[in-house]
Amino acid sequence: MFDGLKDMGKLMKQAKEMRSKMKDVQKQLKKVLTKGRDSRGWVEAEADGEVSFTYIKILSDEALELRNKPDLERAIAQAVNEAAKKSKDIATQKLSEVSGGLNIPGLT
Repeated sequence: MFDGLKDMGKLMKQAKEMRSKMKDVQKQLKKVLTKGRDSRGWVEAEADGEVSFTYIKILSDEALELRNKPDLERAIAQAVNEAAKKSKDIATQKLSEVSGGLNIPGLT
């Protein structure tokens, strides 16, 4: 009977340690910056590890011509999506390290 309680205590301790490590990872992710560019090199976007965007830059004057509005919109989406994917991949990797490779819904 007491062995079960020891195991439960050990499990609770591990959960507390994991929670602390997760908080550390969240702090680290705020400092991670990823960049994405569209295939034409018109737009660059930067996101942190929490997928909050720090900037979107128009790199090409050609992209600002009115006749290129749909192309510019696609370029912005492409750059943002690339930066977001990189940020998510880094977050998944770091969270996987903390969880010991466990597939915990909502974390990885």
